[in-house]
Amino acid sequence: MVRIWLGDHLIAEYVAEPDRASRYQRVMTPKFTGLRITVDGTATAGASELPSEQLWPLTVQ
Repeated sequence: MVRIWLGDHLIAEYVAEPDRASRYQRVMTPKFTGLRITVDGTATAGASELPSEQLWPLTVQ
């Protein structure tokens, strides 16, 4: 589970394999300095799949 936080507010939640979730966190944390990105093993209903790694650079422009 990858979660993106703005302060105490959850703004996005994704499901991903542990290695991929960790890579996403490492790549995106420096790009989103105002947001906290967490990775944990607790899945919740309604979470989206993590986008393809090819799309990650398009997230930040």
